Amino acid sequence: MKILMLGWEYPPHIAGGLGTACQGLTSALADQGISIHFVVPQIYGDEKVEHMVFTDSARRGVGPRIDSSEVASGETAIDVEVSRVPAFLTPYWNPSQFKEAVVSATKRQWASLPRAIREEPVARALIDGEVFGVDLVSALAPEQPRSNGNGSRARYAPDIFKEVERFTADVIARFSSESFDIIHAHDWMTFPAAVALAQTTGKPLVIHVHSLEHDRSGLFLNSSINEIENFGLSAADRIIAVSHYTKRSIEKHHNISANKIFVVHNGVYPRGAVTDYRLKKTWPRHVVLFLGRVTFQKGPDYFVEIASRVIPHVPDVLFVLAGSGDMLPAVMDQVRGMKLDNHFLFPGFLQGEELEEMFSIADLYVMPSVSEPFGITALEAISFDTPVIISKQSGVAEVLRHALKADFWDIERMADLIINSLLHEELRNEMVLMAREEVRRLHWDAAALKTIEVYQDVIV
Repeated sequence: MKILMLGWEYPPHIAGGLGTACQGLTSALADQGISIHFVVPQIYGDEKVEHMVFTDSARRGVGPRIDSSEVASGETAIDVEVSRVPAFLTPYWNPSQFKEAVVSATKRQWASLPRAIREEPVARALIDGEVFGVDLVSALAPEQPRSNGNGSRARYAPDIFKEVERFTADVIARFSSESFDIIHAHDWMTFPAAVALAQTTGKPLVIHVHSLEHDRSGLFLNSSINEIENFGLSAADRIIAVSHYTKRSIEKHHNISANKIFVVHNGVYPRGAVTDYRLKKTWPRHVVLFLGRVTFQKGPDYFVEIASRVIPHVPDVLFVLAGSGDMLPAVMDQVRGMKLDNHFLFPGFLQGEELEEMFSIADLYVMPSVSEPFGITALEAISFDTPVIISKQSGVAEVLRHALKADFWDIERMADLIINSLLHEELRNEMVLMAREEVRRLHWDAAALKTIEVYQDVIV
């Protein structure tokens, strides 16, 4: 069985849980003998990806095959075909963030142009009039086209929806003649391309929902994104939801029949020993970790409010708010305004060894999400033997029956749970032991087997 999978994150560039989920699921599916051709936007240059063997197609100009000899000793080489399509898109952009990114990219192009070109009247008119979203290098210096890493000239659409349309057209042009059995698409940006491919090829369509616009934006949802979600969900033959929480949201917000939606919880792979990090720990006695995108959905402002209730009872505590996002400046101002600076650390987006170290040395991982379809970081924390306290408004609360839970808005309750956990090491140890037993059954192999059942259900 061959699957054409459309996604928005893939290692090594992971900005959130979607990339982690795509990596875990594709690896587990490949282990089960499923052939995966993963299509992802290419906004960076070509990089090698550790622990995986890419069978990149040379005819598409997306980079060389990485030989299995280049995989680190002891790691499993997973054979996944990956094609990177040029597109100025990343998975968590909303329309305003897209516009800001285009303006920034255009200004960088402007600064890189030769002075003689920048002084041309046409060039000055473009920048002085703030006409952003054009490829200045192509418009003003066609003899010096800017490459995006795979030989294609970079172009920026005027808004995120036009860029999604452009990506859709490129995907149809390049993959409509591809041989595959099923189309599997992740989240809203892939839906137009996935539906068009399904209509063109007649192949069944599986839509995978990791998050809805209602989760990300609450009352301030973007109606156009919501409409695209509805378009894709209505056209899908089957829908995979990452939790029953998400399934209910799909039914409620998009009026989709429950019979069409299948729940496949995310998983986690066991981690290696983390003892070395803890033995070398030079951090304060107590460390409480928030790790994720700093956005409305994740509740970072609630994390700060909770911290203000904990500090008077546990003075030797450091709250680490790791991640990036549109709310980060406001949250940093909130910390300063509440005079909590000495108890907070903002390390930014973490990955690799820095991420492993942070999970390992944290005494608690706290996830106060306002609306969390799943919450894979909670499983990751447990895989590092770090106890977790999670919002009841999360999908992961369905599978972690023994984790401490509270409503995201119940700041006093969440603070009490943190205080008691920090002051009683035996409670933290018990939380880890119980959670470890639960996580043993939450592995990606189980997710892959359930996904294959969905695939088999749509193949006539």
